[in-house]
Amino acid sequence: MSSALLTSLPLALVCAAAATLPAWAGTPTLDRLVGRRTVWTARGTHLVLAALGGLAAGLRGQGPGEVIALVGTAVGLALLVTADLAVHRLPDRLTLPTALWVGGCWLALCVAGAPWAGLGRALLAGTALGVGFLLLCLLTPGAIGLGDAKLAAVLGLLLGWFGWAEVLTAVAGSFVLGGLFATGLLLARRATRRTAVAFGPWLVAGGVLALGWAPVLLG
Repeated sequence: MSSALLTSLPLALVCAAAATLPAWAGTPTLDRLVGRRTVWTARGTHLVLAALGGLAAGLRGQGPGEVIALVGTAVGLALLVTADLAVHRLPDRLTLPTALWVGGCWLALCVAGAPWAGLGRALLAGTALGVGFLLLCLLTPGAIGLGDAKLAAVLGLLLGWFGWAEVLTAVAGSFVLGGLFATGLLLARRATRRTAVAFGPWLVAGGVLALGWAPVLLG
């Protein structure tokens, strides 16, 4: 284990705890938005995802501002993924606050001295992914939903701050991972070509992959 990882690990553990607490507090809201208590919320899926996201935030963030932004975003994405797994729906009441959190954090960092180019790139990436996935939603009804397009815009806003490599890796990764999962279901005869598969979790998985591996994959 590298010395850099060992140095970052205590912060990462604190971030994991910091993300888990608001996710736990949001459980009643999640149940209301989903419409019922499901196995996904009963098993604490959102708590596990928030903890993992917080852990990654502590390892990936450069400086306290980025770490805070990523921890808060991890909470929102954990709730969104759990809702999508439960009922194949991404509630606007979770998507919008997450988008506002991300945009507000990047704006605050720019006011504090970070390059404004980062915010501009984040806004452009969010718009590009939002419009691109909206077109996919219109062209492939039943495959990509409007909620997926909104989530893609949020991820673009998040990843655009770090660079275009992260944005491109996230998009490619989401389709590769989602495609492999769907293919696995078909081969195992657990689904048919008409079976609805939640795409939101794969969008987020692609984003996580991008944050961790985009610089390596794309140089």
